Amino acid sequence: MKFATLPWQERWIASVRDTVRTRHHAWLLVGRDGDGLQQAGAALAASLLCATPKDHLACGECPSCRWLANDVHPDFVRLAPEESDDEIARLPIIKTEAAREAISFMELSASTERGRVLLVDPATALSRESANALLKAIEEPPPNTRWILAASRPAKLLPTIRSRTLKLTLPRPKFDHALVWLADQDMDVAHARSLLALAAGAPLDALALGDRDTLDIRERFFRDLGNPRELPTLAWGSWVDAGGKSGRRARFALLLSLLLEWTTLWARRRAGLTAANAETSDAANRVAPTLASAEGIRFYREVLRKLALPDTTLSARLQVEAILLEYRSKFS
Repeated sequence: MKFATLPWQERWIASVRDTVRTRHHAWLLVGRDGDGLQQAGAALAASLLCATPKDHLACGECPSCRWLANDVHPDFVRLAPEESDDEIARLPIIKTEAAREAISFMELSASTERGRVLLVDPATALSRESANALLKAIEEPPPNTRWILAASRPAKLLPTIRSRTLKLTLPRPKFDHALVWLADQDMDVAHARSLLALAAGAPLDALALGDRDTLDIRERFFRDLGNPRELPTLAWGSWVDAGGKSGRRARFALLLSLLLEWTTLWARRRAGLTAANAETSDAANRVAPTLASAEGIRFYREVLRKLALPDTTLSARLQVEAILLEYRSKFS
């Protein structure tokens, strides 16, 4: 796991580090994944454990930072979901056994006065049982421990966990800062500017969109969505089914994310609002001009729910085909 701080997060982490160390033991880190939520959680944990922080940021050179870099730190544990090995597009979850092991780890004495740190990322992957186990530990924490829970959708967490943690909101990067960072990733500035607009200013999402294969898939999928009567549902189902198990999950998530983007464009045009990509937006506006906006929004919510919690009894291919068939029936 990488613990380096993203450029637009440096000032923010430096400003909250001492507060996290001294004010409370449990914190809920909230923000967009595309702004670097995972990286912010890791960088904050590193700053808390660093022996010689520089300007309140992890130095990257002390023994603590080297231990973190090599995944052998005696006072740090990351609680993360396990990937499923089956053919179904399940969301990876944090199992109860893993949560209990992490809690037991936190109960041990720390090797330094800086204490122990647990990072739960993403906290929304906690099963109900693992969340309840973690809740008890947060309510009665061992001394000198810090508990950081990262969540891009905090509403999915147990209300009791939200009420027992203090909220930290990750700021969004300024457009110019994100643009500079993308340029540093060897992306053409003009290209980066358009991708940032498509990604609603989220630099990591823009970087992912910059992948040539992703752009090609987006173009093909949007073209097919623009002609719903001829939408090749079986072909897209086969595309999702290609590759290994992790590949299927990634393709499932990508296709549903693109469908959400397309439906958002459709809704914005129906509301008379402009969008970053005028050509695609106009194409979306030509689809189902008589469909009630409320019906389109209900479809959007169903897709969002499916993306957040896939059916655990159906393959990714069958789920995508069912969603696209529903799209055809509504938007034709």
